[in-house]
Amino acid sequence: MLGNMLVMDEKTVFRSLRKEYLTFNDVFTDIVEFISADLNSSYRISIGTDSQVRNKTVFVTCIHVHRIGKGAIGFLHKCDMPRPVRNLREKIYLETCTSLQLAYLFDDDKINIIKKMLCKNVFFEFHIDIGEKGDTRALINEMVGMVKGLNFVPKIKPDSYCASCFADKYTKAM
Repeated sequence: MLGNMLVMDEKTVFRSLRKEYLTFNDVFTDIVEFISADLNSSYRISIGTDSQVRNKTVFVTCIHVHRIGKGAIGFLHKCDMPRPVRNLREKIYLETCTSLQLAYLFDDDKINIIKKMLCKNVFFEFHIDIGEKGDTRALINEMVGMVKGLNFVPKIKPDSYCASCFADKYTKAM
């Protein structure tokens, strides 16, 4: 957290669902080890953020690595903004920008390491906590356009499970 901006970089600390606390580089090492354990599978790496507003705003950003049909690992980062973010556009924008910062940590070198290891496909997805139902539908074109404009593959509800289910669970649990 830097002022009213959420900051995600290589020093950001994540909590693993299997281990304790890890830096992004440790998370990347865990992802590589997870993929290396089964090179015959396909993988989906998803990134997403959700937030919960109370007297402050709790943001949880997640990385979900799905070995399709054979399990998954996950990592999350929690950040508290000391003020409640009540404006829906601002809230979704902050969630999306936080996920973008995390997505950019997967630079070309890291993506190439992952892709060169695999015999089959690896898919990278960017999950946005918006959908056709509810008030967030008015933000679809804006957020999807921003994500596509930065060369990421956006997914919205009901396909944005990393943000709308995984991250959502931990905004309430933390």
